[in-house]
Amino acid sequence: MVNISYSVINMKFESGERMSIYLALGDSIAVGYGVDRQFSFPTVYGNFLRRHNLDLSVHNLGVNGLTTQGLVELLQCNSSLRHLVSQASLITITIGSNDLLRLIKDFNQPLNTAQLPMILGNMGRNLALIGELMRRLNPMAIVKVATLYNPLPAGPYAQYTVPVQRVIDTANATVIASAKQYGFVVVDLKGEFRGKERFLIGPDYLHPSAAGYNVIAKAFARY
Repeated sequence: MVNISYSVINMKFESGERMSIYLALGDSIAVGYGVDRQFSFPTVYGNFLRRHNLDLSVHNLGVNGLTTQGLVELLQCNSSLRHLVSQASLITITIGSNDLLRLIKDFNQPLNTAQLPMILGNMGRNLALIGELMRRLNPMAIVKVATLYNPLPAGPYAQYTVPVQRVIDTANATVIASAKQYGFVVVDLKGEFRGKERFLIGPDYLHPSAAGYNVIAKAFARY
């Protein structure tokens, strides 16, 4: 079992209630794409949280390929998800990477930056809707939102790192602004991965390795 050695975590609401439900939402990063489920970051993080609360229930509702628009639609229409959100003590969100992938039709071609303003505009509106919907369903939950990391330095498309990083930085500014607006905690995965991509990115050169998911779990525990 992966060990997380952070000793101080506030496991209570302001009201003093213990956490009972941890809900992981988002894309393939939440799913744990590329590794066995036991190595996904929600599983590793949930196991750590259970050291302090044996009764904690962990629900990973990540969806491969999910976009910000897709998460909005789930929050609007999926009654089971809405119920879990309303009951959760802690919610983690990893979202936005698939929005940006629409800029890349072929890694051997330049980025299609003409679509960038539209994509970022839609992403910003969707993040605001996500914040509004979640706070309407559950004003008290601790919500932690991850920034986007750049996997390209680890693989064959490292030459595109600089222009892709500029896009990611712009998108992350939107993620951070929206998170702060709704009282969410920002977890800086960009900083966690920078300079360590060859160790933390898996064989598809996009998703984390088991070590990468462990780093994500530690980051969510620390923030």
